[in-house]
Amino acid sequence: MSKNITFVDENDNIIGSGTKKQAWENGNIHRIARLFVFNSKGELLIHKRSDKLKNLPGRWDQSASGHVDEGEDYLAAAERELEEEMGIKGVELEEVGKFYQDEVDDDGKIKKRFNMLYKARHDGEVNFSKGEVSEIKWVNINDLRRQMKEKPKDFTQGFIDSVELHLFK
Repeated sequence: MSKNITFVDENDNIIGSGTKKQAWENGNIHRIARLFVFNSKGELLIHKRSDKLKNLPGRWDQSASGHVDEGEDYLAAAERELEEEMGIKGVELEEVGKFYQDEVDDDGKIKKRFNMLYKARHDGEVNFSKGEVSEIKWVNINDLRRQMKEKPKDFTQGFIDSVELHLFK
């Protein structure tokens, strides 16, 4: 059974919950927690989404991200996703900012989301989830920006928006 995610209004006030499928099919605004993990060299950890995923398979994405489950706040979701996707726990997360986004997926469905972005520093081991992630790498921010401009379809739109709004503002 699918976990319910938090539904919000246009001001990010909680108004209910439901499944991801309901949110996507009915246009419910929902919450996403996104994370940028940097190492001591200033490189950003990014991951390639598994080809087995229904939504945006094979695209590069930020360090970790995921829906805010019913009963969770953004921070709890960020901590959970970082541990689930990258095996990283116990790091301090710093809030970077929040933005609203209409993201169009490969099927043409519009996903309405409030995104809360966090950053963390980590130089230790990364044990990524092989079910959700096919590859990880540490990248120089300027190289990443160039790659995003040259081949935007290699990246998720949420990642591009997060980078443009909060790393290069």
